[in-house]
Amino acid sequence: MKVKDLSQPLLSGRMGNLIYYVRNGVQCVRRAEVPGKKRKKERSDQQKGVTGRFAIVQAFYAAYCRQVSRDIWRAAARAEGKMAHNLFNSTNCRCFSGEGKLVDFVNFTFTKGSLLLPRGLKIEQVEGTERRFRVSWQEEREWATATGSDLLQIGVLYDSLPLGPRLAVSVSGRRQDLCGEFTLSERATDGAHVYCFFAREDGSAYSDCQYFRISAIPSHPQHTT
Repeated sequence: MKVKDLSQPLLSGRMGNLIYYVRNGVQCVRRAEVPGKKRKKERSDQQKGVTGRFAIVQAFYAAYCRQVSRDIWRAAARAEGKMAHNLFNSTNCRCFSGEGKLVDFVNFTFTKGSLLLPRGLKIEQVEGTERRFRVSWQEEREWATATGSDLLQIGVLYDSLPLGPRLAVSVSGRRQDLCGEFTLSERATDGAHVYCFFAREDGSAYSDCQYFRISAIPSHPQHTT
């Protein structure tokens, strides 16, 4: 520690974790940086990843509400006494990376609900078509959570638009029919992630989903369990 000026005892040097110095005749002091310790303003890579993941999940959910439905996750959240966006976040956040990408399509939950999924769900390409597919399943007994009038629904994430959730078009089929069909858009030429689920006819309840991968048109889909 030095005294800068005997007539004005200004300090220059370090004392503990404080550094004293003089600038334009004014005494100044600042904290010394501790080796290996990051400044509070600097976020760690893990903190940045958490923030980035939260942001992309919220953006994805907003797109989901616009393009698919607000009712699906609202119904699921109501049953659990939660907010819809919080339930979506806690259910799916691990499927996103901190860099703003959806990276786990197999475990991604497109829909969540109380209705039952039928057994033996399969997808096959309709012969003679490029983007038309048939879904089939096994017969189930009538339950309060599985009625014959429940509608087949198809959620889609295209490889060319992985953060743009959509519903397939021209979807047909009720639970009692044991089969139904749907059409993918031209985006499916690059491949698509397909999520089959069922909805109550009045839109009051939905089922969980089952994942299928369609690698490219017109290749056959592969079911991932």
